[in-house]
Amino acid sequence: MKIIRITTSEAVQLSDGFLWSDEFEWNQIEQKQDRAVDGSLIIQEGRKKSGRPLTLTADKNMAWLKRHIVSSLKDWSLLQEQFTLQFDYFHDKRSFNVIFNHQDKAIEAQPVLEHPTVSEDDLYNVTLRFLEISDAD
Repeated sequence: MKIIRITTSEAVQLSDGFLWSDEFEWNQIEQKQDRAVDGSLIIQEGRKKSGRPLTLTADKNMAWLKRHIVSSLKDWSLLQEQFTLQFDYFHDKRSFNVIFNHQDKAIEAQPVLEHPTVSEDDLYNVTLRFLEISDAD
């Protein structure tokens, strides 16, 4: 799995141990129900065009990232650009246009060994939050 900065084609390789934890929680149909004065049901319904949350979580025993990679991702998150998230599994080659989801805390990272960092290669447990967007956004 990797994140590609579209404007420069730079890529950051992520561990294959990340799980798309909210993959099936998003509902593309938005529905609002109300009642008319006479009690009749009024339903308004539409299809969302973009904004699907894409949260990558890591098991505490795998999918760790080195500190310098977390720093790069943090820097990228501040660019307000679009990125491509590309899965690279033998059974899953999907890719998504994404932006960092700052409303829900785009990046969370805690040191695996729970002590002060001594190296750029120290390992971190990381959660990454994105929003899938359409090309027109």
